[in-house]
Amino acid sequence: MATSYKLVKEIYRHHAPWYDRVAAPIFGSPFQQEAISYLDLKTGDVVVDVACGTGGNFNFIEQCIGDSGHLIGIDLSAEMLQQAHLRVAANQWRNVTLINSPAEEAQFSGTANAFLFSFAHDALQSPVALRNLFQHATELTRVAACGIKLAPWWNFPMNCLIFQIDQLYHTVHTGLAKPWNILAEFVSDLEINSGAFDTVYVAYGTVTRTRTQES
Repeated sequence: MATSYKLVKEIYRHHAPWYDRVAAPIFGSPFQQEAISYLDLKTGDVVVDVACGTGGNFNFIEQCIGDSGHLIGIDLSAEMLQQAHLRVAANQWRNVTLINSPAEEAQFSGTANAFLFSFAHDALQSPVALRNLFQHATELTRVAACGIKLAPWWNFPMNCLIFQIDQLYHTVHTGLAKPWNILAEFVSDLEINSGAFDTVYVAYGTVTRTRTQES
């Protein structure tokens, strides 16, 4: 199922003003920090934060890459990205580029040392998006993703919550059992950790360059 750009824009137009106060704490920054730690970021690295939203991960990333690094944030929602602009200005970061675009169409120059997909389910379910982004990868480019997933069938109460979050924040409602499946086609050494009663995952590995070159 393809991402509905119009629906995404409408959903996050309403979420943007209060997203950092309500949604972000529910998702839980420990999983985002864990994902970022697997990127093994170094001073001067170029990092692409896919579906960056309000920029909630920017501070963690900036601490790793320093002023000589470059952070590229991509998001489809202009309203969410406006909040990210405010965050960047408040912190006086000079090394951030924000791109208002679907991941399938986002354009930027050069190569990236790392890609982060933090609660970016719709983008992760799009081979077109991943192929477009990973054309900027090298054989050493690292990738990490985190987000919600369905728990085992017997954990029905938690899955009810997952379905509610899915309806609120996603437009692609497939792939919740293993949200990393399509990413695994591009990352041959992908490893998976889970937590929060097996309802949140962190996936990480290295982009397979030959796979990104396929048409």
